[in-house]
Amino acid sequence: MFVNNINKQSGFTLIEIAVVLVIVGILVGSFIGSITNRIETTRRDNTKKQLEDIKTALLGFASAHGRIPCPAITTSDGIEAPDGGSDAATPCTLQHGFIPGKTLGINGAYNRDNLVIDSWGNPIRYSVTTTDSNAFTTLPGGGDGIRDIGIDVLSPDLKICTVLACPSATETLVSNAPFIILSLGKDGSDFVESITPSVDPPTTDQGENAGEEEIAANVTGENLEYTVGNDEEFVSRSYSSVDSTTGQFDDLILWVSPYVLYSRMIEVDQLP
Repeated sequence: MFVNNINKQSGFTLIEIAVVLVIVGILVGSFIGSITNRIETTRRDNTKKQLEDIKTALLGFASAHGRIPCPAITTSDGIEAPDGGSDAATPCTLQHGFIPGKTLGINGAYNRDNLVIDSWGNPIRYSVTTTDSNAFTTLPGGGDGIRDIGIDVLSPDLKICTVLACPSATETLVSNAPFIILSLGKDGSDFVESITPSVDPPTTDQGENAGEEEIAANVTGENLEYTVGNDEEFVSRSYSSVDSTTGQFDDLILWVSPYVLYSRMIEVDQLP
């Protein structure tokens, strides 16, 4: 008698397939999460380097011109506003704005307002001290502030603290910075703390840096209205995520000691 042997092949069960899909999903999720974190770390590192380069350019500008530049605005085409040369009759009265990239000759990415942007595409903020009749930038009637006033008189007053409102000396990192350079991090200009920033005071560390003063939009450029600071206080602390007990903080801020600024200028005979 002839017997036909049929080879039977068993397939995967639904449970086995489901287990495999779960494992693959976990692996893919971990991979994507790792890549995302790595991208953000790279962006933060690149922006830190960018801020350092800008600080170096500002020190070089002071060494060459006897002052630091005025901030830029959305309609100044990347140039300090006002464009204050040594013979400028109009002093720099603008305290908060953006890095004047064209004035400093900064390489890198710019937006349609010709503002230097960070790794997340947000304009880098720049604030200067306005003490001593704006002596660190330009003077009423003309003149280069730092060089013409002299270090014996100058007293910069930008303050950087570890918490909002600088409650005490222990939370104050520095109280005499001539300028600050600020990236608002990943959330950037999307960080909105109040509907009327010019009226409502900040309630968070990021809110302090994001500012309560509005810079008018450039309708021929990005057509975006940004906020900048409106006082002398800023916050600098370690990065924390949105679910942290201390609240989200991803800002990057850089400043320089006035004594570093003065020493650079003394080296090139801009100061006695």
